[in-house]
Amino acid sequence: MSYTSLHRNWRGSGRSFFHITGHLTLEFPVDSDTDLSTIEKRVDSALAKAWLALRYHHPTIASQTKLDPTTGKYMKVYPQNSVGWLERTFVVLSTGHSGAEWANHDPPAPALPTLYALAFPSAEDRRVIRRDLVFRSPHDIIDGIGTLLLFDNYVRHTAEAFTQGGSYQPPSLDDPKVFQNLSPPFRVAAAIPPEPSEAALHRLASLDIADAADKARNAEVAALPYKKGALAPGIHRRVEITLSPEQTARLTGACKEVGSTVTQVFHAAIALVLRNLQPMHEKPRSVEYVGYLLRNERGSCVPPFNGHEHAAAVYHSTSSEKLIINMAVPSRNDDLIEGPRLQVEKQEFLEIVQQMREFYLKVRDDPEHHRLAPLLWARRSIPLPLDEHAIPPIPPPSDSPSASISSMGRIDNIIRQKHGDIEVYNPWVTGEELRNGLGLFLGTFRGSLSFSAAYNDAWHDKDEVLQFVESCTHLVNAGLGLEESR
Repeated sequence: MSYTSLHRNWRGSGRSFFHITGHLTLEFPVDSDTDLSTIEKRVDSALAKAWLALRYHHPTIASQTKLDPTTGKYMKVYPQNSVGWLERTFVVLSTGHSGAEWANHDPPAPALPTLYALAFPSAEDRRVIRRDLVFRSPHDIIDGIGTLLLFDNYVRHTAEAFTQGGSYQPPSLDDPKVFQNLSPPFRVAAAIPPEPSEAALHRLASLDIADAADKARNAEVAALPYKKGALAPGIHRRVEITLSPEQTARLTGACKEVGSTVTQVFHAAIALVLRNLQPMHEKPRSVEYVGYLLRNERGSCVPPFNGHEHAAAVYHSTSSEKLIINMAVPSRNDDLIEGPRLQVEKQEFLEIVQQMREFYLKVRDDPEHHRLAPLLWARRSIPLPLDEHAIPPIPPPSDSPSASISSMGRIDNIIRQKHGDIEVYNPWVTGEELRNGLGLFLGTFRGSLSFSAAYNDAWHDKDEVLQFVESCTHLVNAGLGLEESR
């Protein structure tokens, strides 16, 4: 219930913490002798029918997390009545803006997962109809990988409805079998015993000892600079840079040469760029980059909960141990000349890449980690208000905000580039950022790498965040010996 906790504790801001935004562009071909308006109606009808079909196969998208007053516990509630659900949760818009533009200007954060289909004109020389899809959902219903899985299922249903036209009918939501498709919580999906084992309790005790030792060291944490003053979050924003397929291929090849993944390399760059933003003093000093890794846990689930059939679920975890990278901040009198400085920076970059690789592999290869995940979520969650209608004070901005990364990997392995006649482009996911840190995202689709950042405009400006993203990319290119060609 960590995401429910964040949502409830920030509700005084009038915003929904980590509210999911998923984006996808669909292009439908139009024959030269076919009337565009006729096909547009067919497209929007197919999209609506596919949304109904998606609810049948993933009824969790019609759920909400609510407090049970008799038990004092929060739980997902699924309504039996489906009347009015389509009209509330499937919205066709024509704003003149692309989906990415619309999503970047304070879109609604509905209590129920909702799909917005934005009509956007294609280039005049192309006979296609374009729809940008923006999916908005509370994070306690679905996660990032789940959103991508859900998109793939949705486009498959859309392709069927578009091809069959008026003859296509989605399954009935009154079918009792729909309840069998509800997705259980992770503990059930992964067949984790309700009571922790002695080994799990011993592991948790060891983590407590390690956390206490970290606090006792009182090390300086590399904090992200931010605008002081605002106490409440403003609007969540997103910036993105995209590498060409050629640039992406060179980058991927260079990562393999140093024995690391693209994610590990960019995570190392994030740590170093954050270090470079620290003020210099008379003497050199050490600072630490501190964070956790996100781990997709669908591979830990038992069938059928480990695949597309249960996309609408929160099946991921955070690393049990902290990621801690120690780095040196030079003095303001550092007089290394340019050539040696570049060599030192490249060597330091590759050393941190190696540290990242070792930590990532440790988390990936931990056979017991998934059994700890529910316990870790419970321990790291802010306590939930026992009054569902209570509005707690908004938590203040962090004194030492940081920058985290979430990698979607090769999205082509999750979303097919084409379903029937429908071409798919621009998939991405982000969570509503209501704190003063940065959330960075990586993903590759159709051979192009996307590197984006989510931020809140109460504490950060677009140019500043874009500079952070570009600095990470520049550092990766320099550290791997690649020439920048953007």
